[in-house]
Amino acid sequence: MKRKDISYLIRVIALFWFLTKIWSYKTWVTERVYPVIPPIEKLENIPNFFHHFLFSFSLLCLLTVFFLRIHRWLLIALFFSEVISCLLDTVRWQPWEYMYLCFLLMVIINFYKPENIVLLSHLFLVSIYLFSGLHKINRDFLSVVWLNMFLIDFLGLSMEFILKYKLFFMGLLIPVIEISLALLLLLSNYKKTISYLLITMHISILIFIGPFGLQYNSVVWPWNLAIIFIILVIYSKPIEFSYRTVTHNFYWLVLWFLMPVLSFFDGWYQYFSFNLYSGKGDQMYICFSDTEKEFQPYFEHSANHVCGTASVVNLQNWALQEIKSAPIPETEIYNKIAVYLKQKYGNDKVKVILYNPNRKVKKEL
Repeated sequence: MKRKDISYLIRVIALFWFLTKIWSYKTWVTERVYPVIPPIEKLENIPNFFHHFLFSFSLLCLLTVFFLRIHRWLLIALFFSEVISCLLDTVRWQPWEYMYLCFLLMVIINFYKPENIVLLSHLFLVSIYLFSGLHKINRDFLSVVWLNMFLIDFLGLSMEFILKYKLFFMGLLIPVIEISLALLLLLSNYKKTISYLLITMHISILIFIGPFGLQYNSVVWPWNLAIIFIILVIYSKPIEFSYRTVTHNFYWLVLWFLMPVLSFFDGWYQYFSFNLYSGKGDQMYICFSDTEKEFQPYFEHSANHVCGTASVVNLQNWALQEIKSAPIPETEIYNKIAVYLKQKYGNDKVKVILYNPNRKVKKEL
C-alpha cells in the first residue's frame, strides 16, 4: 500500500475524531454537572483552562492533519495532548478514543512503513470484532440488547409474538456472526469480501441506534462511519502478511489479543476490550432525599423502585444526555463517583446504588 492510502486513513480518522469530540465537547471540559473524576487524586485540582486548552489544541491538530500536509511531529503533539487530557478525567476513556489513539500511535511508530500500518490495522480490526463478539455471549445481552432494545423497542414486537416464534435465543446469532467474521477476516483469502459484510454490519448498527432508529448513544454514530471508511481504506488492496512485522510489533498483539482476555476476569478495562452493547454489568443509580435543582433534567420516575424515592438519576442516561458519552463501566470508577457525590451533596442526602436489572441485585456504595 502506498503512502497516499495511509494519508487517506489518517485523514479519515482525523475527520471523524474531530466530529466526535465536537459532538461530545462536554466530555472534554469541566463546566458540567457530571463529575470530573481523574484516575489519581493529584490531578483533581487542575485548572479549568487547561482542560479547555487541551481540547482546543487537539481540535486544531485534527483540522491541520485533515486539511494540510501530515507531519509526524504534529501527530506526536496530538497524541500527547489526548493522553494528557484522558489522564485528567476517566470518562474520556471511551472505546472510540482508545481506538483512535491506537491508530495514531501505530502511525507515529511506523510513519515511514505504510505496509506495517496496514497489517497492524488489519490485526487491530480483527481483535475489535473478536472480543466484541465474545463479550456478547451471555444472557444479559439477550435480555437487555436483543430482547428489550431490538425486538421490542426497535421492531415493536410483542412478548406474545416473541415467545410464540421462539425469537429470544436467536439473538445468539449476533455474537456468532461477529466472531465468525473476525476469524474469517484473519484467516480467509477473501478479506475484501468479508470487509463488505462488516460494512453492512455497521450500516445495520446505524439503522438500529441512529437517527432513524432508537436515536441512542449518538456519539458512536460518527465512530461507526469512521470504521466503515477505515475498512474501505485498509482492504482496498490485498493484505501482505509478514511474520517479521508481527514479531517486531509483538506489543500490539499483547495489547489487542492478550490484555482483553483479562477483561473477562475483571483484570482489564472493559472498553479497552471492546465490551460494547453486551448487556453485562451493573447500572448506577443516585438517590436524592431532596430535589436537587441541577439534576432536574436527569430525574427518572421509572427508576423509583431502585431507591424508593422520587428523585432518582441513572448514571448512564445522565451521562449520555449531558456529556454525550457513556460512563466507564468499572467498579473503581463507580466508587470514585459515589465518593464525589456524597462529599458534594452530603452523606445524608445522597445514596448511591449499583443495580443489576436482570438479577435484581442491589449494592450500596
